[in-house]
Amino acid sequence: MTKIKFKVSLEVEAKIERALRKSGDFETGGILIGNKIEDNSFEIVDVSVSNEDNKYSIASFIRGVKKSDMLLRKHYKRKSGYYIGEWHSHPKFSLSPSRQDIATMFGILADDNYGVSFSILIITKMNNDKLDYQGYFFHENLNEIIVLEQSPAPNNVS
Repeated sequence: MTKIKFKVSLEVEAKIERALRKSGDFETGGILIGNKIEDNSFEIVDVSVSNEDNKYSIASFIRGVKKSDMLLRKHYKRKSGYYIGEWHSHPKFSLSPSRQDIATMFGILADDNYGVSFSILIITKMNNDKLDYQGYFFHENLNEIIVLEQSPAPNNVS
């Protein structure tokens, strides 16, 4: 099985943690902005927090497009990152993707509007008052989901 690694900066972790604390027992999420570092290695440089449509519950949320689109355009203009996937929380559930999560990710790969051949999904939650997350890699040519290995970001303390 192919090993694929990902890094998340402390700033991105802090942004996600603030969103999780604010949303409490309700799911939240957004898009991932990132870069390919080398073959089979990615870094997440920013995330959107999609709360503009207020469509969320304990077991689902619908990502609005306004904040995500603005963030994506900002990074595109600066050439500092591109759309690399999605993130959302599972406040009351495991960090494993649900059937709906998997269907959504494969739907993104099949959607010409996204124009991507792969997508990363990060599922998050607060665990004993600490941010916990797991990443998954989806590719249009793979029938399997690859569990990502987390690498410490340069500014993360091991």
